[in-house]
Amino acid sequence: MTPKKVYLIFLFLIIIWVSFIFLAPYLAFKGHKYSSDYLYRIFSFFCHQRPERSFFIWGYKLGVCARCAFLYMGVLAGMLLYPIRFGKGISFKVVLIFGTPLILDGVSQLFFRESTNEIRAFTGFLLGIILPFYIMPKFFESLK
Repeated sequence: MTPKKVYLIFLFLIIIWVSFIFLAPYLAFKGHKYSSDYLYRIFSFFCHQRPERSFFIWGYKLGVCARCAFLYMGVLAGMLLYPIRFGKGISFKVVLIFGTPLILDGVSQLFFRESTNEIRAFTGFLLGIILPFYIMPKFFESLK
């Protein structure tokens, strides 16, 4: 399989994943409790889903918390931007630089402060947008 086909498969999968984050509250809003609960249950394997750490839409929380939602949306944005540098990777140091705010925010709220959903969203997006530039080239290398 060519790298471009693999890229398109990954892009399709992240589009579906991000769509489901918004589909869970939409289905709850429309009264489709069983389908909505099923999506929330799937997301519970990947996220704590605490309401106070989540954004709400249509009166229901997103399928995942603010940090996770924006991390996944960041990955989607990164995947959409990835063709600009297709095949050119970045170093793990760059990932650490982009991930440091998320780590600092997460760790600091364990000990002496409570973060906000806006900060969680920003730090999640910041890490998410860079991840495809690190992961996709590594994945392509593994296919060889």
